[in-house]
Amino acid sequence: MKKVLLIAMLFVLAGCATLENSSVDWIPIGPEFSATKAQNVEILSSAKDITRPYTNVGLLRIKNLKPDRETLKMGVEKGRKIAASKGADAILLGQYNSASDGAPDPRVTLIIYTIKYMETVNEKDIKALEDFQIMSILNERTEN
Repeated sequence: MKKVLLIAMLFVLAGCATLENSSVDWIPIGPEFSATKAQNVEILSSAKDITRPYTNVGLLRIKNLKPDRETLKMGVEKGRKIAASKGADAILLGQYNSASDGAPDPRVTLIIYTIKYMETVNEKDIKALEDFQIMSILNERTEN
């Protein structure tokens, strides 16, 4: 009886959504700002939903997700937490689904653009924007 119960528990656990095999890429597009709270980071589904002046913080890719509702929701929440740690006020969601390429074991990559509303920047954030702009100019000059 104990073996049957143990096997049943393993099947239940195996069916639970997990981000265990996912990987995350962070690509900075702008400076990092003062951290925000994850629960305050807006989730946007279209660029049309951005109605205020903003700046880009970065691009986040969460790869190798199973294409089920719970796993994708967990991926979005993970994205919110990472975006908040970089100072973002909102995330714009996109995705790539390998099923469209005929993959036998389809996976999803969440593509998340992180943005900072200009109305929420403080003195420290303005300094970070200025520093990022200066470093970008210097990097362009050294590459030419």
